[in-house]
Amino acid sequence: MSESTVLTNKIIDVIYRSGAFSWRAESSGIFDRKMGGYRTAPKKGVSDILAILPPSGRIAAIEVKIGKDKLSQEQEGFLKNIVYHGGFAFVAKDIESFEKWWYNEVTPTFT
Repeated sequence: MSESTVLTNKIIDVIYRSGAFSWRAESSGIFDRKMGGYRTAPKKGVSDILAILPPSGRIAAIEVKIGKDKLSQEQEGFLKNIVYHGGFAFVAKDIESFEKWWYNEVTPTFT
């Protein structure tokens, strides 16, 4: 399992344990046999993890980045749109910084 997958799974576990609902948002290209190549995802830049916060239904978007990996323009735009529309956005590079953000900034809005 990749380092990115391990961190993604840990983050989803933290979110579930806090009482919110979350999932891994798969937005990679899909291989199309008829085309003989990959089709792009319907929406570029969607964050790796999306969560719905109780009881308000506000959204949280978490982008997982490992090492020198950087946000694409589409990913940056997606996160900015989430915040603009009243949601929470975070770029997670490790579980410790995510937990600090989650428990200090997000969880108090629904606990």
